[in-house]
Amino acid sequence: MAEKKHRVAIIGCGRMGQGYADAYATYPDTEIVAIAEYNPERRKAVGERYGVTALYPDVEALLKDVVPDIAAVVTPVKYFKEAVLACAEAGVKGVSTDKP
Repeated sequence: MAEKKHRVAIIGCGRMGQGYADAYATYPDTEIVAIAEYNPERRKAVGERYGVTALYPDVEALLKDVVPDIAAVVTPVKYFKEAVLACAEAGVKGVSTDKP
């Protein structure tokens, strides 16, 4: 019987966000199911790299369509609180951040 994969959303796809995506892409029990990134070129490129088609310009748009098991919030610090609260209110069970 195959183990259940945890559904992961990457929120913010700068250098650190892509590092998180690299990590989650290698774990056998996780699957990246959605990406939120404000930069459309970067959003498209990162989506293509990881085979993700659920691409959104911000966390609010993502959470309207997808409620992942895990959200990796890797945004500039000034956006952390908003993104983490939105994820918690949507019912995301695990939130990871890379806060300096």
